[in-house]
Parts: sequence; C-alpha cells; structure tokens
Amino acid sequence: MANQTITKCRIGEAQMNFVRVFEPESFNGGDPKYSVILSFSKDDEAIMKAIQEAIDATVEKAKATMYGGKLPKNFKIVELKDGDEDYEKDGFAGMYTIKASSAYKPEVVKKATVMGKVQLVPITDEEEFYSGCYGAADINFFPYNNNGAIGISCGLNNVLKLEDGEKLSGTGLSAD
Repeated sequence: MANQTITKCRIGEAQMNFVRVFEPESFNGGDPKYSVILSFSKDDEAIMKAIQEAIDATVEKAKATMYGGKLPKNFKIVELKDGDEDYEKDGFAGMYTIKASSAYKPEVVKKATVMGKVQLVPITDEEEFYSGCYGAADINFFPYNNNGAIGISCGLNNVLKLEDGEKLSGTGLSAD
C-alpha cells in the first residue's frame, strides 16, 4: 500500500545550491543521500504558497493517521530558511531556501529539441548541472520517525535544468 501521507509539490524557477544529485553524500555520519538546496525569491508568492500548502497538508495527514489528531511536542517540521537571517554566505539575500534530499537518485533532465520535437533528456555531465544553475524541482513532504526523532521532511524526486547561472563553487579556473 502506498504511503498516504506524502504530499507532492513542484517548485518553479529556483537557484540550485549545494548540488549533490549525481553522487550521494553522507552528512554527520548518516546514510548517504542525494540532495539540493533550492533558493527562490521571497517575492515568489506562488512557490511560497505551494510549499506551505504541501507542508500543512502533510502535517494534517500525519496528525490524523499517525498521532491520533494531536502532534507530539518533539515533532519537527522542515523549515524554509530566510536567506537574510539564516545564512552567513553571500548570495542568499532576498531568498528563501529549502533542502530536499533522497536516498534514491533523482532524475536530472533538461529540455532539448530531438528530431524537431521538444523532449526531456537526461543530464549526465556534472559540469552541466551545478551549484548556481537555475531549475525546477519536483519535491514531496513526508512524515518521518527515526529513533525518536519525528517530524516532516522534504524529499527530492526530480530536477529540470532551466538555465545557466554563475557557478558558486568548483569553477575549474586555471591558476594562471
């Protein structure tokens, strides 16, 4: 039976940061995961609304199906981070961010014209999808219960590259 508490959400244009979509990476000794931090303008009310509605729906489903109508006190909800307050790095001013991750490799695609028809084609070159490019993402929110840590998290399903942007790391510039 499918997990009825998963709520999907599509994120329109967002800057891709800390891109880990080709090889999983382990953080703080945890299981390796694929991940990306999606950064989008605070002015993009459509994305904010879609994310908040998906989180709210997931919380309500979890309350109803897992917790008898009331959330436990230690229940944590994935948060949108405010780039003006939560990051010391440049480049996040005026943005909200959310981290999406998955144990499963996401599809990484772009639109291309193939034999006169626009199609989605896989991106396999890590130089083509990088921290700083812009894309769209298919994400989902779901409840978790791991060794007493409980809450709502954000899963990563697929990403679509929309356009190039300024590379944020690993530019490969010559020392000359």
